[in-house]
Amino acid sequence: MQAIQKQSTDVGLTYIDNAPVPEIVHSDEVLIKVRAAGICGTDVDIYRADKPLMNRMKDKLPLTIGHEFCGTVEAVGKGVVGIEPGQFVSAEMHLICGHCYNCLTGNGQWCLNTVIAGIDGAGAFANYLIMPARAVIHLPENLPVEVAAYLDAIGNAVHTVRSVDVAGKDVVILGAGPMGIMATSLCRLMGARYIYVTDVHDSLLKIAKEEGADEVYNVSDAKQQREFVKRATSDKTKRGVDVVLELSGHGQAYRDALRVIRMGGELSLLGLPRGDIAVNFATDVVFKGITIRGIIGRKIFTTWIEMLALLQGEFIKTAKRIVTHQFSLTDFEKGFKAKLVGEGLKVVLIPDEKLA
Repeated sequence: MQAIQKQSTDVGLTYIDNAPVPEIVHSDEVLIKVRAAGICGTDVDIYRADKPLMNRMKDKLPLTIGHEFCGTVEAVGKGVVGIEPGQFVSAEMHLICGHCYNCLTGNGQWCLNTVIAGIDGAGAFANYLIMPARAVIHLPENLPVEVAAYLDAIGNAVHTVRSVDVAGKDVVILGAGPMGIMATSLCRLMGARYIYVTDVHDSLLKIAKEEGADEVYNVSDAKQQREFVKRATSDKTKRGVDVVLELSGHGQAYRDALRVIRMGGELSLLGLPRGDIAVNFATDVVFKGITIRGIIGRKIFTTWIEMLALLQGEFIKTAKRIVTHQFSLTDFEKGFKAKLVGEGLKVVLIPDEKLA
């Protein structure tokens, strides 16, 4: 079968068309034929040979990567119940142990023993993959394949927005990539009073405006940066916004978050900054009385239920618009180039049926 692999810790990925089709070994496993897979920011970091990721993956190479996908059940192990060949599915690619403290208390997103498919084990940039039945998610038949291909990422955005009640609130969204644009749409649908969005690309800010942002600012421009902080803190009764959602991972955005949030406000962090960021905890956190939440993955499986419900409504329009490029798995380099040069929002890869 086809597969896109990380074969060394050097920059780049390798396409092969002679990878063995995985076989069911354990009774709880499901063989899935991949219909489409999304390129995630983490996949781009793997392509770039990000050092922390390479340190994590080096002993597992060569490894098929990719952790956003949808597909059709091809076969099931003899112990699998409720999953049948032909069903349209995806899977929670954060594979949790089910027995640590967090799993037992209903917080599997914080599982102490999480294994991520596509990073720690074989992923979805291939014609087939094996998943444990407990991770498989049934999908509505009417869900567009190109949207189903990146539910992992949609779930991140849903989890971030749903981590706080945004109804009637003034919200700042930092970062207008796919996550930020989806968060903008979700905040509008969930009744946010006013939405500010920042980024460093005018093209992305234009899309954020179309998806419901009231004001957008290109914070690479010093004048716009100052205007954003001034506007977001202009309400004399609050002196800041109620909610900040950080989805860029940029150090300056983290600093902006603490500048514009009101006393008693709520800050949810999904973006992953590089290196350390200096924080004055006394003035920016303690004296302000703010609540800070780190968002990792999806709440298992609450976010999946909420996400699939939202995709049956108006939010599906945003989810479809986010997909800007589709390429065959053979042309994966074009897909990664689109991401690397900032041309694409969500890029989807389609395996070749003839090589399956």
